[in-house]
Amino acid sequence: MANSKTDTYDKLRVVIVDDSRTMQAMLDNAFSARTDFRVVGFSSNAAAAVDMIRGLMPDVVTIDLNMPYIDGATLLGMISDLQTVCKIVVSDAPLKNLALAASLMRAGAALCLGKTDLATDPDDFFAKVRAAASQIDKSGTYRWNPGEEPDTRTTTGRMLPVRPEAQFPVPADEKSRLQFLSQSTLINNDRERRFDLVTRHLTRVTDYPVSLLTFIDRDTQWIKSASGLEVGSTPREEAFCNYTIAQGGAFVVANAASDRRFAHFTSVASSPDVRCYAGYPVTTSDGVNVGALCVIDNRVRTVSRHVLDQLAGMADIVAEMIDQRTPAGNR
Repeated sequence: MANSKTDTYDKLRVVIVDDSRTMQAMLDNAFSARTDFRVVGFSSNAAAAVDMIRGLMPDVVTIDLNMPYIDGATLLGMISDLQTVCKIVVSDAPLKNLALAASLMRAGAALCLGKTDLATDPDDFFAKVRAAASQIDKSGTYRWNPGEEPDTRTTTGRMLPVRPEAQFPVPADEKSRLQFLSQSTLINNDRERRFDLVTRHLTRVTDYPVSLLTFIDRDTQWIKSASGLEVGSTPREEAFCNYTIAQGGAFVVANAASDRRFAHFTSVASSPDVRCYAGYPVTTSDGVNVGALCVIDNRVRTVSRHVLDQLAGMADIVAEMIDQRTPAGNR
C-alpha cells in the first residue's frame, strides 16, 4: 500500500491556527496554490488547536501570536513535546522585537515569519517554511555515537540530545546541574514542609489530583515533594521530568498512553495510569535547571494557560527557596 506522502505527491500537511478568518483564508489560498503543501485543518483558538494538532500530527503548524484566552506563545508550550511537528509563528511582532523572537524560538518555534512576508514575497515565505520543515528529525529523537561529542542542535534552538545508553533527553548543562545537586541536600525523598506547601497549593488551584517536585541525578528521579501520590523515587529512564529540565520551558503531554516516548512507562501502563502531564523547570539564579515542578492526571486533558502560569509561578518560588538554602540545607 502506498503511503499518504506518495499519494499526495510528497505534500507537507499543514494546520493553520489564527483567530482571523481573513488570515485563515489568505494562508489557505496561499498554501493550496503550492504543489508541496496541503492544508488539513484550521483552528481559531489555541485550546481547540491542541486537540487538532495532536490528532492530525501535521508536518507544519502555523501559529498566530494574538489570540483570545490562550496566545500563540502559550500554545507553543502546550505542544512543545511534539518534536516531529514544525511550529512556525506567523506574526509581524517578532520581526520588530528580537527579544520576543528569541523567546519564541526557545519556546519551540522553528521559525518566525511576518504576515507581510506572505504578501510581499510569497516565494521566499514558502521556501523558508519548506526549509524549516525539512530540518525536523521525523524519528523524534536526537542521538550521537558513544565517544563522540553530542550534536545538540535542533530546529527549535533547544538543547535536546539523547543519552546513548537511555532513551531520554539530557540537558546541555548536565555537568553543572549534577554538580549542583551533588553539593545540595535535594537528591533524596526526605519531605520538607516548605516544598509540601507548594505541591499542595498546586493541586488545589489547578484541579489536578497530583503535583510533584522532582530532582533528577544521573540515574534516579527523586520525588522531593508530592501531593496526591506516595512515591519516593523512580528510575531516571521513566521520568517525564527529563524532558522538562532538558527543554527549559513548559513541557506538556496530553495523553501519555498514545505517545511512544511514554506509553511503556510503568506509571502509564499501570497504576497510577498517568495520562496528562504538565511540567515546568525549577531554575536557579545561575540559570541551571536543577529540578521540575509538575501536575499529572489519569485523564486525558488539554492543559490550560492557567495551569501553566501556576506552574511557572510556583517554580520560581521553589527556585528562590533553593537559592536561599545554606550548603548544609537548613530547613
